[in-house]
Amino acid sequence: MKGWDGLVSSALLGTDRRPPHYEDLPEHVRERLGDGGLLDAAALATVYKRAGRKPLAGLTPLDAAPGEDRPLPRPVAIRRLAAMLGGFQTSALGEWLRVADANGWGVPPEQLPALADYARNRAEYRPLVIAAAGRRARWLADLNPEWRFLHAAGAEGNDSEVWTHGNAVQRRTWLKSRRAEDAAAARAELAEVWATESAATRADFLGLFADGLSLADEEFLESALDDRSREVRRVAARLLARLPGSRYGERMVERMRSCVTETQGVLAVELPHRLSSAMERDGLDSQNPQGVGKRAWWLQQIVANTPLAAMDVTWIQLPVEGCAAEILQAGWTESAIREATAHPPRPAAGDASGGGAARWARELLLVGASTGSRSPAELLRLLPPDEWARAVDGLRAAVDVAELVGGLPVPWPTDLATMILDQLAKVGTNRAWARLASIAARAVPPDVLTHPITHEPTGEEDTWRRRLVETLTFRHELHEELS
Repeated sequence: MKGWDGLVSSALLGTDRRPPHYEDLPEHVRERLGDGGLLDAAALATVYKRAGRKPLAGLTPLDAAPGEDRPLPRPVAIRRLAAMLGGFQTSALGEWLRVADANGWGVPPEQLPALADYARNRAEYRPLVIAAAGRRARWLADLNPEWRFLHAAGAEGNDSEVWTHGNAVQRRTWLKSRRAEDAAAARAELAEVWATESAATRADFLGLFADGLSLADEEFLESALDDRSREVRRVAARLLARLPGSRYGERMVERMRSCVTETQGVLAVELPHRLSSAMERDGLDSQNPQGVGKRAWWLQQIVANTPLAAMDVTWIQLPVEGCAAEILQAGWTESAIREATAHPPRPAAGDASGGGAARWARELLLVGASTGSRSPAELLRLLPPDEWARAVDGLRAAVDVAELVGGLPVPWPTDLATMILDQLAKVGTNRAWARLASIAARAVPPDVLTHPITHEPTGEEDTWRRRLVETLTFRHELHEELS
């Protein structure tokens, strides 16, 4: 900045030896300096320099943000929130927001900008921050382009202006809300603008069909299989594979039956000879992953997209001829996960099976099946939660426990959490258990946060045990303060 070096020289040498030349300073600094001296000039110049731009003129003050009706929690809870935003135990931030929301507490307005900054690159936190911001969300979204995800809070309802003139976040949220209210109307709105949208937007909007998916969407999805964008075709195929009774499913069943036959207690496999254009249209990828042959890869995808009802769970126990059993196992794993995602199981009273996907997952885990690109934890989570502890106990000898439980939804059931903490309490200071301890620290439910391990002394060398106890104690205090 012009004139700054002169002020520094005058301050170092003294004004007698180096009189300050205020005329070298920027005009806005001189205007405000008036009859002030060296220190006044230095203060003004510092602010000017740090601002990084000239003062703006003709500004209209911001409208006041809407108020909130929710009361604030106790000061000690607010201080804990500030500490997490400052970097201490930040991984518990989502839990603080969920507990506060469940108990009817609001968030101090001065913390909302920091929360918005934290969530801008962490999609899983965005719904929590939108809920915390409440009526202020849209106001904040207009202040910073990096907070535009907060526009989602103000895009619900049937206002067609949002759909035709809103930004990407507002339009997506409006379409999602509209689909929840009237799926046919939402589908018609999307069809009207389909040809004018970019490929990325078409794929993104089409993905919203996953909620409330029905056979009424089939024709639209079938037409999307012919889209010029590969990503749009992939999304359409994935959705059709989740749609019971679809023509897509029937085509996959026909292909599977031409390749897999049960004969005298053996699964006889004939690998596909070629990848037809019809198969590619249905989303089968021609590029096989490393370690899997092309024809085996085509079969694995066919099995993965075949409805479980067209296959027999007893096949898992049968010997396989014509290909490696791992190819079928990976396909069955994918099919089970796909169906469970599309239609979460609701077992009838007295039925412990947990639904078709859960039965397949249970059998695949029992035989130690190859899960392909999926992890065993993804099969484990298809079982009813009250089976998790027993399943983990049975699998721990063959599979890393941290790998098994790391992908489970949190909080864990009480029996699983207690079993894991009991195990950690017995293993001393072995660093091999550090990863499991880190996972458990965030996953155990509130009623297990005072487990006996939190009352046992830890030495300075017990790094992971000390961190585990600190985190469990921190979370317990969090719940106490927000209760």
